[in-house]
Amino acid sequence: MDDTFQSLWSQGYIPKVKILELRPNDPDFAEPMTTIRKRLEEQSITLADAPSYGYSRSAFWVGFSVTNEQELSRTYYLEVAYNRLDNVYFQVTQPNTGAVVTEFASGDLKPFSMRPLKASNFVLPIRFEARQSFNVYIRIETASSAQFPIRIWTPDRFTEQNQTLSGVTGGLIGMIGVMAAYNLFLFLSLREKSFLHFAVTLISYAVVEGVLTGFAFQYAWPNLPYWNDTSLTFFGNMALASLMLFSRDFLALRASFPRLYKGFNLMALVGYGLAILSLVAPYRTMIQITAANVVLSPVLGYVLSLIMTFRRHKPAYYYAIAFTFFVISAAVFTLSKSGIIPRNFLTEYSIHLSAVGVVVLFSFAMADRIHYERQTRENAQQSAIDNLQKYRAIYEKSLEGMFRVLPDGTLLACNPAFARLLGVETEEELLSAIQNTVSLVPASEEAGYQLITQLNQQGHIFGFETKCRRLDGSEFWGAIFANKLEDADHHVIIEGSIVDITDKKENELQLSYLAAHDPLTNLLNRNEFEKRLRRALATSRESGSEHALIFVDLDQFKIVNDTSGHVAGDELLRQIGSLFHSHTREDDALARLGGDEFALLLKNCHIDKATEIGQRLRSEVSEYRFFWGRKVFNVGASIGIVPVTGEAASVEEVLSLADTACYAAKDAGRNRVIVHSQKAHDLTQRQNEMQVATNLLEAIKSDQLQLYYQNIVSTRPEVKGLHYEILVRLRQNEDIISPGAFLPAAERYNMIRAVDRWVIQSYFKWLHEHPGHLFELHQANINLSSQTIGEADFEPFLTKLLDQYRIPASRICFEVTETTAIANMVETAKFIRRLQASGVQFALDDFGSGFSSYSYLKTLPVNSVKIDGSFIRDILIDPVDHAMVRSITEVAHLMELSVVAEFVENEGIQNALEEIGVDFMQGYHLHVPKALE
Repeated sequence: MDDTFQSLWSQGYIPKVKILELRPNDPDFAEPMTTIRKRLEEQSITLADAPSYGYSRSAFWVGFSVTNEQELSRTYYLEVAYNRLDNVYFQVTQPNTGAVVTEFASGDLKPFSMRPLKASNFVLPIRFEARQSFNVYIRIETASSAQFPIRIWTPDRFTEQNQTLSGVTGGLIGMIGVMAAYNLFLFLSLREKSFLHFAVTLISYAVVEGVLTGFAFQYAWPNLPYWNDTSLTFFGNMALASLMLFSRDFLALRASFPRLYKGFNLMALVGYGLAILSLVAPYRTMIQITAANVVLSPVLGYVLSLIMTFRRHKPAYYYAIAFTFFVISAAVFTLSKSGIIPRNFLTEYSIHLSAVGVVVLFSFAMADRIHYERQTRENAQQSAIDNLQKYRAIYEKSLEGMFRVLPDGTLLACNPAFARLLGVETEEELLSAIQNTVSLVPASEEAGYQLITQLNQQGHIFGFETKCRRLDGSEFWGAIFANKLEDADHHVIIEGSIVDITDKKENELQLSYLAAHDPLTNLLNRNEFEKRLRRALATSRESGSEHALIFVDLDQFKIVNDTSGHVAGDELLRQIGSLFHSHTREDDALARLGGDEFALLLKNCHIDKATEIGQRLRSEVSEYRFFWGRKVFNVGASIGIVPVTGEAASVEEVLSLADTACYAAKDAGRNRVIVHSQKAHDLTQRQNEMQVATNLLEAIKSDQLQLYYQNIVSTRPEVKGLHYEILVRLRQNEDIISPGAFLPAAERYNMIRAVDRWVIQSYFKWLHEHPGHLFELHQANINLSSQTIGEADFEPFLTKLLDQYRIPASRICFEVTETTAIANMVETAKFIRRLQASGVQFALDDFGSGFSSYSYLKTLPVNSVKIDGSFIRDILIDPVDHAMVRSITEVAHLMELSVVAEFVENEGIQNALEEIGVDFMQGYHLHVPKALE
């Protein structure tokens, strides 16, 4: 082990050493110095300048001899140049006698103040006499990486070298600290967490740097050796965890790689967990885990940055370049600590040097990001300014009145259109004229209360229609759209717009008027009269009140038409209507039902008083003289009166009774009043119905019913094959009885179900016997009553017949009346769906006759709609009927339903329906019902 100090003294002398490794189970692990010296003599000289054994539990003895060849006595510094060693024991002896010249125990487990020389590494001053030799023995144990470069320095050179390294290290830590403070300031200014994560990373790394170089132990916590070890793993893992969070945000993983975003969160959580664990876990274990984490975490970010670089993600460029240096340096550092590669200046300070590059590149990246975000904000601001200018132009030129008010109605701002709606030209004029819009928008206090209530409940209103008032007092209709908002000062404001819908409302009122009134006389039409009669009947049932219905049919009216033309007849109807109107009260209802028929509903009127009024009307009509040119006409009135009480079954029955009484007056000689006797009529009617029911029961048993059919004509050329509706007639001797004479009795006495089943079975049997007809058949419509729909065993009955006679279900379409369908909407819909599943079709018959609502079409899964004949009959002369048929057709087509029009009685009606676009037509003009032979 002989060695001498020669020319290397000025740069630090590296002695040639021998190293003895004693494992914990080695018998000499704790043997006296004498045995150790002998075993060291047996070792070969280590050629490495910085011996490194990685993480090891062994104890290492290092031995070498040195000789002072100088002629002068001098002091030299013996340095073990790695400050992370736990225990370092120095012993200097005489070469010949073995006498101990000096010995000293040091290490980072002992307070810094116990060191003979205040240096970051372990240094022992030795005094050499001229040409004097010493043997040096050093025992080293550590939980960190076992590496122990040995250097011998002159004091001047050691001081110079130490100051240089201190300057470099201090500068590096200072630069990192400045960058950390800068990013912390950015976080406080911008409140963006990526700057905070980067600041924490830099602060933690600066502490690690201080620990690795020994500066922290020397200056920060010289009397806390335990914390000196723990701080390395604690701040190391803190730096890596914060780096993961910074990388996650810097690379925008939430949008690009959602799963990796969660993975980086997990890695950060692991890093923080390791940092906390290092406070209690053994340092030897934690330093090895931390060293592995030093490689794993940056490599993960590095690989991801490479992937994102290929995707042309600009921030990833900086990240990839920075971590290229960092990954290489981390690998070099770890390999040197593990003893795989030699330890030298570059390996020892690889991380320190790469940190400079990482911080610089990330600083450029962050600066570029700030520049990009500032430019983005400026572009966004410019875009917002442009949009604001566009909005301002729209606001100023909009035809809608836009406004901003407080909840109490105080006007804050408006556009010119709003000002014009209220009768002035500009916002300034309006604000100078009023400060509050209450009583203007809306005009009534009640409407204003409703508007505010809806705003408070929903936060917005859409299309609130109300009357508004101008400054001059005139009114207009407006549709208000508004939102309840908060301004920057958290004050509640209302922003919205208003559209003038006066023309729309007037058109709606006009249309509503036309829908309810006869265009010739301006009296109520039949449809509106029936509605009011229905309401009157309902009030009678609820309160027991009594009303009366007067039914008037003009006598000799046909003479006026035939001799003077329809223009004269129309004028007579108008004048008679005015005459009747003079005898009505505000609550009464006067209508022209059609032709020369009128009806007057007297509310809360006893039958005796109604009779008196009826006589007065008859008298005035008979005394009335109608002048047309040189002609003078006298007309009379046959009047039927019927009480309207809660005992009446329906509106139809009341009208039927009034009509019967009226024609009884005509039969009695015209120009007279007949009051209907309810009891006498009921008795007669009931007796007739009982007789009809008896005959019908016998007819079913003896097969006296007969099937008829009426063709349904398609307006679409692509529809081929036979299409008709199956009808039923009653044969009595040689007479054929129409269904209107026996079906009401069948329904009243619960015989309609038997009729329905007879029709279905007879028709299916007929089809089976005529296969050629079945082959050409497109669709046959069969009527179903409400009683049949409610039968539990009807579906099995139908299924059995379809199978028995081999009838394709798709060729059969059952017609269900609108009244039947809505009587039990839910069950009817279920019934239809169950049969549709087998292929059977369904049509909604008499649509619009009583309770029509388009909502029923959405609820009932029918395949087609048959428009009631009452709308078709007057389609050429009644614009309301024409509009209703067109509306029903358009709505049905939107719902992909076919439309059938009944009551096509002439070519004009046919042409009008074809122009409207109905799909099928049915009526006597097209085909007269015939017996199914």
